[in-house]
Order: sequence, then structure tokens, then C-alpha cells
Amino acid sequence: MSRKPSLLASALKTSEPETTVPVGKAPTEPKAAAVTAPREQRAEHQSGAYVPPSRANKTAKTHHLPPAYWETLEEISFRTRDEKGKRVPQERLVAEALNLLFVKYNYPQVRDE
Repeated sequence: MSRKPSLLASALKTSEPETTVPVGKAPTEPKAAAVTAPREQRAEHQSGAYVPPSRANKTAKTHHLPPAYWETLEEISFRTRDEKGKRVPQERLVAEALNLLFVKYNYPQVRDE
């Protein structure tokens, strides 16, 4: 009995057209000016995915802390409600905590829009 051909291998063969370089000619490289783009444009192109309005103009930071910190933050978020009766998101609690930290060290508070 013969083996079935690999589906992955056959898909790769059909999806990538073979390119051949004529003998004696090296592939040309793109000009440096066409490759380099301003930093803002590169960020735009790399993050071409949809960004929800709630995350527009915001950045994410990761902090490695013991699990007790994250559990307590989750507990506060779960038990705290805003004036509409909705759960207070952890992001808002962290922003409030950072503003309290800024006040402690005599830095201006950040106004949340």
C-alpha cells in the first residue's frame, strides 16, 4: 500500500508559485528608500487589524506580580459597582490606583476622558 500525499505539503506546493532566477542574474534588492518608512507609518501598517474604540490611543503594559495582587484586583472589580450598577472594570481601578500613587509622589493626576 502506498501512503497518501500530505495535505500540508500539497497545499504549500500549490499556494507558493515557484520563482526562478535566470542564470547569471542575481535577484535585485529593493531600494533602501522604498524599504524604510517613518516610524508612524510602520506602526500603522503593522497594526492593520481592527482596534476597538475603547482601546484607541491606549497602550498595554504587563507587570509580573504575585497572584495575590491579581486576585485582589479581580475581587474588587467583581464587588464594586458604578452609579449605573455595572461592574467597575479592572482598567479603571488600576487607573484610579495609579492616580493615587501620582498624588503620593507629587506628580499631576492623569485625567481620564
